[in-house]
Amino acid sequence: MKPAIVAAAASLIAVAHAQDTERDVPQLDRMCLGRMLIVQTMAHVKDGGQTEEQYRERNPYPSTWTPAMRAEVDAVVTYVWSHSFEDNMQFASAAMAACYEKHAGV
Repeated sequence: MKPAIVAAAASLIAVAHAQDTERDVPQLDRMCLGRMLIVQTMAHVKDGGQTEEQYRERNPYPSTWTPAMRAEVDAVVTYVWSHSFEDNMQFASAAMAACYEKHAGV
């Protein structure tokens, strides 16, 4: 079973890919914006009352993920549930900016 967020993201990426071809949007934009949107989505789920434990139960890791991938996502989930909504929105923006800086030198 795919996690709900991963399945939703995959669906959005498929739609975005078709639209990106028409608009010539770089893959990097999708990747970096995706990171921001995932953090924002988690923050909204938390703000809606879901506990970290409930979130983790409803969004198990795919068996194909490496330990490093799991550790990175664990750190983000822990961060989101231990910080305020405002802090998480700033973190989401910083995650996107760091992604661009790392991959595009922006």
